[in-house]
Parts: sequence; C-alpha cells; structure tokens
Amino acid sequence: MVPTMSGSETNVVIDAEEALNLGTERAILVTLRGHSLGKRIGLEPEISSLTIGRDDEADLSLNDDSVSRFHCEIVFIETGWFITDLGSTNGTYVSGHPVDRAPLRDGDLVKVGATIFKFLSTENIEAAFHEEIYRLAIIDGLTQVYNRRYLEEFLDREISRCRRHGRPMCLIIFDIDNFKQINDQFGHLSGDYVLRSIADKLNRRIRREELLARYGGDEFIVVLPETDLDDAVKFGEIIREGIEILPLSFDGWKIPVTVSLGVGRYDHKMTQSSELIASADSALYRAKANGRNQVSN
Repeated sequence: MVPTMSGSETNVVIDAEEALNLGTERAILVTLRGHSLGKRIGLEPEISSLTIGRDDEADLSLNDDSVSRFHCEIVFIETGWFITDLGSTNGTYVSGHPVDRAPLRDGDLVKVGATIFKFLSTENIEAAFHEEIYRLAIIDGLTQVYNRRYLEEFLDREISRCRRHGRPMCLIIFDIDNFKQINDQFGHLSGDYVLRSIADKLNRRIRREELLARYGGDEFIVVLPETDLDDAVKFGEIIREGIEILPLSFDGWKIPVTVSLGVGRYDHKMTQSSELIASADSALYRAKANGRNQVSN
C-alpha cells in the first residue's frame, strides 16, 4: 500500500501520475490550495477514518501552525461521507461554512487552516480528477475565479483581436480598501471570506465574453471587451455600490467593505497587456489618493 503523507499505511495518498493506475477509491480529496497542489488523497469506505492535523501521527499531516494537532476527521457511514471537527482552534470549514459535523457532497470545498481540498465522489472519479487538475491551472483556489495566468492569456488574445478589428476594450482593476485592517481586526479567515464573497457576487454579473480574475492578494481585474470608457466607468460604479451594500458577517461580526477602482481603456498603440493593466492601475492610484471608495479613469 502506498504510504500517507505522514508515513502511516492506513490511507492512500498518491500523486497525479500514480492516480492513472488507481481507480478503486469511491471518493477523493484534491488539494486546491496549500502544499502539493493537485495532490490526490484517496478515501476508502473500508477504512474507518482519515484524520487531518498538524501532528505527525495524523493520517494526513499538514505542516501549518493554523492547523490543530488533530484538527478534523473524515469518516464513512452507511449514508455517505461525513467530516467532524475535533475541537480545533481555528475551525473546519465546508464550502465556506464552519462545521462541527457535516455530510460531504460531491464538489464541496474543505478548508483546514490554510489548505483547501475539493471533495469528489462522482461515479467517474478519474474524469473529475483530471478536470480538476486542468482547473487548478486556470482557477484561483480561494475565490474560484480565473487566476493571473489565465488573465494574461485572455488579455493577449483580446488585444490581438482589438488591434486586428479596431474594437474597443476596457479593463477595471480594483482592490479592497484597508484590507489589512480587516485581517487585523477580524482575523485572516475573515479576509478569505470577504474575498470569496466579493468574487462570488461579481461572478454572477460577468457576461460570457467578459472576464473576472483575481490578480493577486486583494486585487481583482475585470476585462470588458467591446466596451467603451463611459460604459466601463458606469459598470465600475455598479461594482462599487454593490460591494458597499453587500451584507458581510463572519463569526457574528459585521464587516464593512468598500473598494477603489481604476478603469483603463485600450489604446491601439498598446502592444502588450501590461500597458493596459498599468493604465488602469494608475487610475486606481488616483481613486485611492482622492479618498478611496470611488471609481477613477
């Protein structure tokens, strides 16, 4: 049997290549964020449980100070897979919600400290696993919107199209005002919650031909093909107002959030995506310098 990350022989932990030769487990965890991205952890109903924690004796050991020695446990009973928090200091989260004990359903995100796993229990685990590996290459693990790598590829394609056909395009870059204070006052888990909530709200407003991406930290970018500057500024104001009234609360605390936004317009003299991003970034700097919680271009 293949040893676990902690050296125990009770649960199987394999990498992507080994996964090609193993299709017997009925559920798996895939690491979306944290050490060993794309790692596949097999869950077998015949084995009583899988413990996750910082201790070397845990079946799945995570070297993370925010993880308790024995943080949580995943077990299989007749009705399916369940996860139980083992009295951890920072809590166990399933799809963004703190849990004491909860069922695991196909597609759930399990957060233990800084690590996020995706739980897969579909009939065709192999196909789901390889689809998830592809998603890891283009999707931000925390917010589940596109990542910087995919953003840059998308912008390169759109700039080539704009130059070829003379079409307009705008880009909005924004970040969360005083995000460090949110982390300091409410904790880093609350900061993660705010990022996920904003991404989820905006993702529902983005059209098929547009793109929302996490650029890094608390910065996001919205790419608006076929959009002139006036319409982009109006959309930026919609984003600003929508986030300002977004009801955000974490662990019983209401978290007020505002954003500052900069709008850049594609100029046909531009040859690289970095030039368009720099234009929007300069506008973002002006928005912050003028008092934050506003749109500038």
